[in-house]
Amino acid sequence: MKIGICATHLDHFCLPKDIDYIGVDHGIEELFKQNIKPVFSIGDFDSLKDKSILEDLNLKILPARKDVTDTHAAIDYALDQGYDQIELYGVTGGRLDHFFAVICLLKKYRDIDIKIIDQQNEISLLKPGTHQITGDGYRYISFFAVDESLLTIKNAKYPLTGYLLKNDDPLCVSNEIDGNAMLIENSGDIFLMKSSDMN
Repeated sequence: MKIGICATHLDHFCLPKDIDYIGVDHGIEELFKQNIKPVFSIGDFDSLKDKSILEDLNLKILPARKDVTDTHAAIDYALDQGYDQIELYGVTGGRLDHFFAVICLLKKYRDIDIKIIDQQNEISLLKPGTHQITGDGYRYISFFAVDESLLTIKNAKYPLTGYLLKNDDPLCVSNEIDGNAMLIENSGDIFLMKSSDMN
């Protein structure tokens, strides 16, 4: 079961309309702008100018001082409701500390299918195994090790065999699929980043 979490305003990016959404703080405004009513809303809402937008919403108001980010709390809520596929929107722009916090959550929830999506990129974590990677409209495919991983890449512009990718090594940036799908084998957790050229 899939759900989207929208954390803030989006720049000329249309959200898919075929899934439920959780609104996080300013993400509520973005959802209403795109004619989407969230199934749940969460946050401290301290910087929300028009509080009337919260009327008639299923929501939880968090304290400004807390041990988790609002996005983290939204993920926990989604998991408690039985969702096992989560798409995060509005988490890549703005403050880099919040973006890094979301990257940490990909590692924390490595057993959950979580994707970070914006108008140019898709980021997810791949556990050890063999994976077929399709482009899905993206041109560039990049891999970064969480710690370290032996990595084999086939059906790609830049193939590799048994390469030890460490987390300080950017070698596997901007690869491209050769054919219908790239085949990779990884022995450790890696970040998969799909990117497109800006239009």
